[in-house]
Amino acid sequence: MTRQTKAEKERIAAYHELAETMRGLEADLRWGLNDSLRLPHAWRAIAEGPAVPGKVKVTLRLDEDVVAFFRAMGAGYLTRMNAVLRTFMLARLAGLVTGPEDVRYAPTHAEEMKALTREILDHAIAETDAREAREKAAEEKKELEGMRKFRDYRLGK
Repeated sequence: MTRQTKAEKERIAAYHELAETMRGLEADLRWGLNDSLRLPHAWRAIAEGPAVPGKVKVTLRLDEDVVAFFRAMGAGYLTRMNAVLRTFMLARLAGLVTGPEDVRYAPTHAEEMKALTREILDHAIAETDAREAREKAAEEKKELEGMRKFRDYRLGK
C-alpha cells in the first residue's frame, strides 16, 4: 500500500466532508420545511421562494486565487460561483452549516491586547496627522502673509 501525502489526505477528507454535507442536506430537505424548528422564521420565506429566483446585478471584490480557481474551470465560472453560494445558503437553511449566531467566541488575552494596541496606535497616528496638518496650514498662512507684506512693500502700499 502506497503512503498518502498530506495533500492527498486533505483532499480525501474534504471530499468526504462534502459528501456528508450533501447527504445531510438531502435528508433535511426530505423532512420538509413547513414545520421545521431548525429554520429561523425569516429564512423559511427564502426556502419557500420560487425554484428559479430572479437575478440581481452586484459588484463585489473577490480574492485573486478564488477567481483564478473558478476561471480555470472554463466558461460559466460566474454561474458556478453562484451555485457554490447557493449551496452554502441552502446548507445554512438546513442547519448543516452554523453561522455567527451559533459561535461562542471570546477573544484570547493576546488577541484583545493586539486589538487595543492597534486602536491606540491608530488614534495616535490620527492625532499626529491632524497636528501636522494644522502646523502645515499655519506655516502656509504665515508664508502667504509674508508674501503679501513683501508685495505691499514693493508696490509702495
